[in-house]
Amino acid sequence: MTGPVSPSREARVRIMVREEEEIREEVRTTLSGSPRSLPCRFFYDAEGARLFEEITRLEEYYPTRAETEILGGCAAEVARVVGPRARMVEFGSGSGEKTWLVLDELESPSAYVPVDIAREQLVEFAARVRRRLPGLEVLPVVTDYTRLSELPWPETEAGATLAFFPGSTVGNLDPEDARTFLARVARSLGSGEFFLIGVDLVKDPDRLERAYNDARGVTAAFNLNILRHLNTRLGSDFDPDGFRHRAIWNAEHSRIEMHLVSQRDQVVSLGPRAAHGRPSALEIVFGEGEVIVTEYSYKYGLDDFRTVAREAGYGTVSAWTDARGDFSVHLLEVR
Repeated sequence: MTGPVSPSREARVRIMVREEEEIREEVRTTLSGSPRSLPCRFFYDAEGARLFEEITRLEEYYPTRAETEILGGCAAEVARVVGPRARMVEFGSGSGEKTWLVLDELESPSAYVPVDIAREQLVEFAARVRRRLPGLEVLPVVTDYTRLSELPWPETEAGATLAFFPGSTVGNLDPEDARTFLARVARSLGSGEFFLIGVDLVKDPDRLERAYNDARGVTAAFNLNILRHLNTRLGSDFDPDGFRHRAIWNAEHSRIEMHLVSQRDQVVSLGPRAAHGRPSALEIVFGEGEVIVTEYSYKYGLDDFRTVAREAGYGTVSAWTDARGDFSVHLLEVR
């Protein structure tokens, strides 16, 4: 009996070219929209993942400290509610610093399923989990969590499923998209399963803006790196020095907006330039001062998020905040 046949080099090249073409068309479409935008998942190449980890340690960036404080106090209670032999599924696992706060409290977990788009970081963390917990089945999934259609199931007998979504990443989705995402996860998990999720809270706009405009410029470097990533991925010719980072609070929509502002009139090619200087469908023209939206980060009141969760098919088991009331963690149950 023969094993599965690996695709030929020619087939792998065709797949890579197809993916590149799909990404190029997506970028062309979003940059041609109103407002111009780039999908925030393109932040996370290896350098983007490294810069984000640096952001989480900045003095101005309170969410990581606040969520870590909450999880340190509530993880044991979460483990009691979920019960033994749980399958833990984590969306956007990153470096996994918060993962251990929950995973270490679970009683004899059956499997850990980290889901992340940053392949190198995911593979490295999955290997660390296997070394630290050799009896645990680790099933990493490299994908955009918003596009995940199926979750792997452990080979050994499992108890309840606990989905974990830290970092207030749900805030990167507008409230309607957040409801859609939460509802899709609920259908995937099934009735009676659990979802532990971090949610940033509305607070003083000055503190919010400082968190996304740090004095060292790390967030600016993270924002601009999306252009370098696309240059590498697509062969485009964004000039990062031709844009500057900006983050502002939009009170009407209760969100931080991250922008890249064009510093001059410029033309960016997403592919081969047209002959004789004629415009191409792959060329995007920017005027001085024009904005690319790279991220929205919505902030919620406690009751506002409970409403979103309820409309997505969950009941709230418990909710916790840090001592300053900056951040919240919600344990939801699929109803």
